[in-house]
Amino acid sequence: MPHVGGQKLKILNEYQILMSESDEKHQINAIEMTKRLKARDIPAERKTVYKDMDTLMDAGIDVVKGEKGYYIASRVFELAELKLLVDAVGASKFISSKKTKELVDKITSLASIDDATQLSRQVVVPEKAPAGNEKIFYTIDVIYQCLDNDKKMSFKYQEWTLTKEMKPRHGGKTYVVSPAFLLRNDENYYLVAFDDDSKQIRHYRVDKMISAAMTPDERSGTKERDALNPHEYAKQHISMFSGDERVVTIRFDKKLIGVVLDKFGKEIDVRPDGETYVKARISVAVSPQLYGWLTGIGATICFPEDEEQKFKLYLQKILEL
Repeated sequence: MPHVGGQKLKILNEYQILMSESDEKHQINAIEMTKRLKARDIPAERKTVYKDMDTLMDAGIDVVKGEKGYYIASRVFELAELKLLVDAVGASKFISSKKTKELVDKITSLASIDDATQLSRQVVVPEKAPAGNEKIFYTIDVIYQCLDNDKKMSFKYQEWTLTKEMKPRHGGKTYVVSPAFLLRNDENYYLVAFDDDSKQIRHYRVDKMISAAMTPDERSGTKERDALNPHEYAKQHISMFSGDERVVTIRFDKKLIGVVLDKFGKEIDVRPDGETYVKARISVAVSPQLYGWLTGIGATICFPEDEEQKFKLYLQKILEL
């Protein structure tokens, strides 16, 4: 029985066939195209295929008539670009193994037949721990709906317990925030938003959100949200730990200048401190995570004095442990 609406969708099916099965080395002539259409329950003749190919060309699609048939000459993504996308999906720990394989298959389908084969051989989908929240894509969709419609968002926020279970924080409290933007940092997605309760900018791990929903209320905290810079926010919050934002001066071995510039950007004020050391002035959220990062590279805080003393106290407590 012919496919319902098959004749009306014939040219779309021909385009799909060309995209998935053709390239310069794999050209499809009119007879072969009619056979492929027949397999889809769409009857066709050679002369109509010729007309459809001309129509696709007139529409601006890069269909080329070669010596042995037709093929798609150029695609939106090059093989190297698709490989980068596949690697990014594979490296994202908040995407489950099942969803990773689904996304990799979709990305691979964008390649030509030879490139898809090559991509499939190169792709290694890593085994991942079971995701704590399989509904992260739904949550991200809700966030974008709130941004598009200028609405607040409600959700419950989870945290780990000593029994290694994820439980809603504060007894299942419903958070209500005004989303500002999504930010990817340290392999996780974060929502940066204006919090109605504290009247401050806060950030939340998206994979720890559950029961996300758009509210009918318009977003608040316009002044606070407009003052945000996503790039600066990410630099100031080490591993997205919150803390008082201050300008501090750190001191480190000059061999570590690349590490510091990679972390805080080349715009920071840097000056030599003798022959061996360097001082850098950074704007950052002061937190235990910042202290841990500085300790890891062997750097210290040398100004202001109160922050220098707090850092020394942090190190002393570690020694006492």
